[in-house]
Amino acid sequence: PHRVLPMLRTPGVTRPAALFSASTMAAGVLVTYLPLAIAARSAGVAAIALFAQPAAATLTRLAAGRAGDRHGHSRLLIPGVLLSAVGVASLAATSSPVLVIGGAAVFGAGFGVLQNATLALMYARTTPTGYDAVSAIWNAAYDAGMGAGAIGMGLVVGRLGYPATFLLTAVLVLPALIPARRERRVA
Repeated sequence: PHRVLPMLRTPGVTRPAALFSASTMAAGVLVTYLPLAIAARSAGVAAIALFAQPAAATLTRLAAGRAGDRHGHSRLLIPGVLLSAVGVASLAATSSPVLVIGGAAVFGAGFGVLQNATLALMYARTTPTGYDAVSAIWNAAYDAGMGAGAIGMGLVVGRLGYPATFLLTAVLVLPALIPARRERRVA
């Protein structure tokens, strides 16, 4: 705890963490509500989409690491946010298996890019003695975003319905473009 608190006052660490939490918020919505949104139509589509999302994230983490090492991790933030928003917006087409599965994969790609780029930026802005604090902050952003997405959208999904909830989630991801642009300027 003695290393985490000072790190929380470091914008170079908290900005990427906050940006990442916007994407994890959308992940919380996807994993919580997608199976419910299409359950009556096809449980198989939900299963494939829930496989496509982390599979795409895994592949893009590798690609993002290579690209970030060559061109700078901050350059990946805006594409990661946009892919996340477009992917989760595609889930609104709950009656289209292609858009649901494709949207989950596109979201996963953005999510994977942001996982890698945000953590790499945060580690680069500290010394090895601060890695444990960075890890704690990044993981807190991950968990808080997932929980906030699931709980927050749970408060509105009954009124809005699943398609509108996915669209609202996409809109709520877009403000992460502000710290992403800031990171690009800082770099």
